[in-house]
Amino acid sequence: MIQTYQGYFQEDGRFVPDGVLVKLPIRRRAIVNVFDEEVVCDGETSQSDTALQDRIERIRLIIAAALEAEDDVMTDNDWDEMLALRAQTNAGLSRAVDL
Repeated sequence: MIQTYQGYFQEDGRFVPDGVLVKLPIRRRAIVNVFDEEVVCDGETSQSDTALQDRIERIRLIIAAALEAEDDVMTDNDWDEMLALRAQTNAGLSRAVDL
């Protein structure tokens, strides 16, 4: 099987892939093609950093929603109201019909 990764090498020899962060396989035969194009660093975050930040933000929103739901507890009045509604909606359902 052949897998292709696009990215660039840093000065210290580390490979930085474009797009989604990948774990490169170790102890595998590799063929490396190096192009004449240089990576332009204009101070903006790379595409992989942006994708990671998006994932982090989505996780923060999920955690915030979970904490908000956890803080939204039912009071005694809420329980009493729910029990009253249940008794009203179940009225007549306890009757048995013999056919």
